[in-house]
Amino acid sequence: MCIRLSSSIWKRHSNVNTETTLAQSNDMTPVAGTVDVAVPIDVLWECFAQADQWPRWNPCMFWVHNRDLVIGQDLIWVFEPIRSWFLYKLPAHARIVELEAQHKVTWEVTFIPGFYARHTYSLEDLGEGRTRFGTWEKAMGSTFRLLQGFWLAHFVFVKNRSLEGAQSLEAIYQKSGNLNAQTLPPKDYRPTLLQLIILALVVILRRNGSTE
Repeated sequence: MCIRLSSSIWKRHSNVNTETTLAQSNDMTPVAGTVDVAVPIDVLWECFAQADQWPRWNPCMFWVHNRDLVIGQDLIWVFEPIRSWFLYKLPAHARIVELEAQHKVTWEVTFIPGFYARHTYSLEDLGEGRTRFGTWEKAMGSTFRLLQGFWLAHFVFVKNRSLEGAQSLEAIYQKSGNLNAQTLPPKDYRPTLLQLIILALVVILRRNGSTE
């Protein structure tokens, strides 16, 4: 793995050919969107860079292993389902390939055979204490095409919830003047606990029914 520093940008170059192929791929149109929030870019980035805090403001995230964003490091996390009543959590494993402070982070997914994806979260300083938060994602490959309907729905879910989450940070900042572990709302795990209880009850009832 080759890592080099150019200005303030770190980038890993081992998958340049795959990145080019993805740009030329017609498997899907990138799923992208932006939202403008009244939060200074340095404050927003400091909050965003704490990856393990994402579930507290980004509704598409259930849990994140990484505390910080580090170039070349594996990123491990779990997504919420695209519908709250769906009984699944989606684990994810990617590698951070681009990281520019107060500008963007990009990771690539190569751990699923026949599936390659890149996802970028970006920040743009609009001046006067405002920041544009963006998300971009594209995938390709035989495994992606096999389940394309699900993946496209998932990518749209991630885009919409991420933008909603960024908007929620504006309200928190306007009220408290900061975005940190003390001001972010706690993650509510009660719905998941309730789902597990219901699932356990269903399993127990079915087991009892089959033994009668």
